[in-house]
Amino acid sequence: MLTISVRLFAQLREAKGEETVTINVSAGSTLREVYEQLFEGPLRALPIAFARNDTYAKPTDVVEDGDNVAFLPPVGGG
Repeated sequence: MLTISVRLFAQLREAKGEETVTINVSAGSTLREVYEQLFEGPLRALPIAFARNDTYAKPTDVVEDGDNVAFLPPVGGG
């Protein structure tokens, strides 16, 4: 098992009630798999941007122990 820190924004933060969560994931987990581990239902359908260690990343990138991950949902405005 790997331990990673996940930073959440906007409706993702509201859904979890926390800005940052620390979770354990299986070795070889992708960013998309981590996201799906944390969220269910309509939140899974959001067009999320992924970041790993302060750099934008692909959903297929594999996380490593100690990574800092961020999930960035679309931001509305007007």
